[in-house]
Amino acid sequence: MNVKLNNILKDTVRKKENKMLINKIKSDALIARKARQTDTATLLTTLYSEASMVGKNAGNRESTDQEVLQVIEKFIKNANEIKVLSKYLPKKMSYEELGHVIRGIIKGLTLTKDKSPKLMGEVMGMLKILHGGTYDGKVASEIVKKGLNN
Repeated sequence: MNVKLNNILKDTVRKKENKMLINKIKSDALIARKARQTDTATLLTTLYSEASMVGKNAGNRESTDQEVLQVIEKFIKNANEIKVLSKYLPKKMSYEELGHVIRGIIKGLTLTKDKSPKLMGEVMGMLKILHGGTYDGKVASEIVKKGLNN
């Protein structure tokens, strides 16, 4: 009985050791979400999901550390591809450049209309037509809100 119990305990310990990496990724994703580090949280959550699927697809079990490492390597390859491909993307406007462009659009639109938050859609639409793909939409939205509320 002692030998059987000892083997069960060894298997349990080995299984726990073999699953430490996936649990660390899950834990780090939660920490990143709580810290509002959205890029990190999104990346780790995606990594956790893909790494978990490997084990589930291979027999409805948890993924091993080795399998998780293979998924991480795949992610790193993709990151290297992103570095290569990013040189083909247009340069993003700086905060200052974007602010200057948005102030110009607001000035042009308010020649015929009153300045109000209701113009947000028109300003963003005009910005997309003139400079689509060269700015961060979230940053642009913040600048437009500030510009229309002044």
